[in-house]
Amino acid sequence: MTTTVRDPQKDSSSLTRRRLLQAAGGITFLAFILTESGAYAAMAQDTTATEAKALPLFTALPYIQSGPGSSKLVDGQESLVIAWQTNGVPATFALEYGIASRTESKATLTQKSRKGDKAAEGDQRINHAATLSGLKLNTRYQYRVRMNDSTLLEGYFTTRKPRGVKTRFVAFGDNSYGEISDRAIAYQAYRARPDFVMNTGDNVYEGGLDNEYARYFFPVYNADTAGQRTGAPLLRSVPFYSVIANHDVRGKDAMKRPVADFDKEPDSLAYYTNLYLPLNGLDPTQKTPTVGAADRLADFSDCAAGRFPRMANYSFDYADAHFLCLDSNVYVDPTDTALQTWIAADLDGTDAPWKFVVFHHPAFNVGHDHYTAQHMRVLSPLFEKHGVDVCLHGHEHTYQRTRPIKFAPGDTSGASNVNGKNRLVPGTFTIDRKFDGHTATKPDGILYIVTGAGGNHLYDPESNNNPAQWLHPEDNNADYVSRFISDRHSLTVFDMDKSALTMTQIDEWGNTVDRIRITKA
Repeated sequence: MTTTVRDPQKDSSSLTRRRLLQAAGGITFLAFILTESGAYAAMAQDTTATEAKALPLFTALPYIQSGPGSSKLVDGQESLVIAWQTNGVPATFALEYGIASRTESKATLTQKSRKGDKAAEGDQRINHAATLSGLKLNTRYQYRVRMNDSTLLEGYFTTRKPRGVKTRFVAFGDNSYGEISDRAIAYQAYRARPDFVMNTGDNVYEGGLDNEYARYFFPVYNADTAGQRTGAPLLRSVPFYSVIANHDVRGKDAMKRPVADFDKEPDSLAYYTNLYLPLNGLDPTQKTPTVGAADRLADFSDCAAGRFPRMANYSFDYADAHFLCLDSNVYVDPTDTALQTWIAADLDGTDAPWKFVVFHHPAFNVGHDHYTAQHMRVLSPLFEKHGVDVCLHGHEHTYQRTRPIKFAPGDTSGASNVNGKNRLVPGTFTIDRKFDGHTATKPDGILYIVTGAGGNHLYDPESNNNPAQWLHPEDNNADYVSRFISDRHSLTVFDMDKSALTMTQIDEWGNTVDRIRITKA
């Protein structure tokens, strides 16, 4: 059988199954059937119909995560997590792995229970996480998942690439809304055959709930087949990084401030229980706010298993790039000394040629929906001082690319207006208008990219390719935005080596709508 997947650069080409298996990761054997409920039933070898009824249903098939210890690139010390989720029916699981066809190593397996949105009716899921450690860099590993001594799944993955090796990653945000556009973007991301995904936040709507991951996230980004209307098996192929965002914290407290309300939504903050990301960030003093009964908060905390609240901020290296991922929600004060000290130390602590910073709320955005959410602008001088090249954002459901800019904040009181609606940060712009990404490719300043057209409804149709709409008197009508596309969903593809970076914006049909090249010299 041939699996057809279109190449992002050549619409007429396809990936044969042989070429597909040369990609970063995937599944080669899967003993499951999809049930009417949307869960997967295991069809293990020699399992009778009666025995199958006593087996757990899988609510999320195995997916790849970077894991808590995957920050620095150290050969032989690489780690990775393969996770899956089942209903509450007990079973004995094991994950075995090794290089090539050998699977002599056994992963460390943890199981954490999480009550669902219908906990009173016995709704419960078990989150399984297998930690694979002692891995070599840039190496393909085979693995298999076994349940009650029967093999359910066989697959493979490739570990992170070291310095000096070309890599490709994709970025998008504001996705998983239950629309066909979600599936189209997942498919285009899969077509690109990336080494990993960098999500810019709001990766599931409306409230970042566990049941929303089950309905809108896993079925689309871990689909069994790749197609424009089905999604793609992306999560089982490559790691998926993300940042916490506003739709992860949907509730309101008595003062109308954002909060995760576990009394109203007991499966809140699924970012911390479904994702397994590096835990090298500072212990935040401005942690994600929560309210609720003590037993519900304890249930969540146990399932998060140390990821809450530390996973709100983290960093990692991949090939020739360093990524700093930050919480930019409205309860965060970016003028906080401890936060800024940690950011400076993190950016200084890497020798990566390229430095990316990722947070959800764009510092420089000319859209109308979230223009006043400018609090993260106060970090721009810090980013400039420590050599940041590109900042990636979502929040605005559009694609925006600035010119290279340097920014000197003026009045920073808006940045400290925690939970306020008006967080304007005026200042002075220095704009590199010579850079065009084609003939002039060395930027003098940071490029700020909004790639928030990942699936949810689009914003600002009147601003599409209309520069007259991109000027704001609060910024003295500075023309810092170079491209603004709001008439289609899209994602960003980055191709990178140590001296050059190519950024390509691909729409939901596979068309290139923007492309620039950035060089160090």
